[in-house]
Amino acid sequence: MKTRPQYFSDSFKLGVISRVLSGEMSKEQARVYYGIGGNSAILNWMRTFGYTNDSNPSRPMKDPSSTISTDDPEVLKKQIKRLQKQLELEQQRTEFYQIMIDIAEQELGVPIRKKSDTKL
Repeated sequence: MKTRPQYFSDSFKLGVISRVLSGEMSKEQARVYYGIGGNSAILNWMRTFGYTNDSNPSRPMKDPSSTISTDDPEVLKKQIKRLQKQLELEQQRTEFYQIMIDIAEQELGVPIRKKSDTKL
């Protein structure tokens, strides 16, 4: 009997990556906890979303933007491409949250968003 491939939403993947990067759990612990098939699935997700630095896998991961201080055009182009990808993902995440809030407001009948004229 063949098993069907698993499909996970980007928001789920980003949530798992967040827990791994925060040190809350290892990649293997997250894989087992969430029932994710494939030994390198989370690592592949991290690569897809730009959370790894593949130039030297033996080094711990860190934010590449904090270490780049060069005028090399190729390095800067790579940084721009990575930042554009990050921006796109954050825009998708924001859109996801807005839709989630819209649905919750409709289903629960309770306003969730703060009104702009509300006084502190």
